[in-house]
This record gives sequence, C-alpha cells and structure tokens, in this order.
Amino acid sequence: MVSSIWDSGSVLYERSLNVRSGIHETIASNLANEETPGYKNRILPFHETLSALQRGESPLDTRRTHPRHLSISTPGNQVFQHVNVVNSGGGLDGNTVNLEEEMTQMAENTMMYMAVSQFLKGRFDGWRAAIGEGRNG
Repeated sequence: MVSSIWDSGSVLYERSLNVRSGIHETIASNLANEETPGYKNRILPFHETLSALQRGESPLDTRRTHPRHLSISTPGNQVFQHVNVVNSGGGLDGNTVNLEEEMTQMAENTMMYMAVSQFLKGRFDGWRAAIGEGRNG
C-alpha cells in the first residue's frame, strides 16, 4: 500500500525548498530592519534546519503553555527557529545587520532555490515520461 505519491528524494527537495524559502524570509526581515536600532541580525542555518526536518523534529519548540493558546505550527505552515547573531559588526545603535552581506546571502539563496527547483522539475519530467505523456514531446 502506498502511503504517499512522493518518494524520499522528492520529499527531500520539498523540504529543501521550504528551508530555502524560510531563509529568504529571514534575510528579507533583516533587510527590512537594517535601520532599526537594537535589531539583531537573524540567520536560519540551512543544514541544521533541514536535518531537523529530516529527523521529523520541528525546528521550533512548539509546546503550548496553556490549553487555550493557539498552535503556531500547522501542516503547510512551518515556522522556523531563527538564531540571533551576536557581535556581528554592530553599529552605535546596536543593529548588527550588514546590508552588503545580506544582499550577497539573498543572491546565493536565490540561486540555491532555483537549483533545487530545477532538480525537482527534472524529477517531475521523468515521472511524466514514465507515465507516457512525454512520448509525443
């Protein structure tokens, strides 16, 4: 009996895209707060987060401290743990965001996201060919 149409490789690609998306959101948040006094640069470590997802762990402690509190994690809405970077070239206002570094990380993450997307597309193209839709193309 098949429990999922996704094989383990496709699940890995999906999780990788989710983590890459989380990294993108984290970098965007850093950029938006570049001039916020006291803001600490945040990073989402790719390998640690992906490894936690592969082990079935949540990258964020989602325990509810009261039964009436809402759950913060639902399927399809993964919340990632952000790690504060300490002493990362903070200015006089205590802000540790480095614009050039964030822009470089954004470009690198975008390229990695696109690469994983292409791998996943290749997997789907292979499935399509195996099913027979690719015969005429």
